[in-house]
Amino acid sequence: MIANAAFVATLIFLTLGFWLSNELRFLTPWRGFILHNHLQSIALYCALLFTNLLGLTVWIERKFFLRDTGRKLRHLDQEIHTGQSELSEEILSRFGGEEEEQ
Repeated sequence: MIANAAFVATLIFLTLGFWLSNELRFLTPWRGFILHNHLQSIALYCALLFTNLLGLTVWIERKFFLRDTGRKLRHLDQEIHTGQSELSEEILSRFGGEEEEQ
């Protein structure tokens, strides 16, 4: 999930960077001056922006793609232990001994 969120955040960050570089073309003659005097501030802002984008994408993924995960897992666990599922025999044969030891 983190890898997907990092990928999406990187895409959004690069898209914003390319759009912004197109919009700020009029600053090209002063590029050296701006970077020399404000590079730390720009880098800090970019790091904070990327962190916020990453947090936002993780939140969106958890909100929309992991909906009702606990309920689904509880339902699957009940099916496995009652033997109502086709997978229950295979899962209990592989992992059944571990649960009895605990």
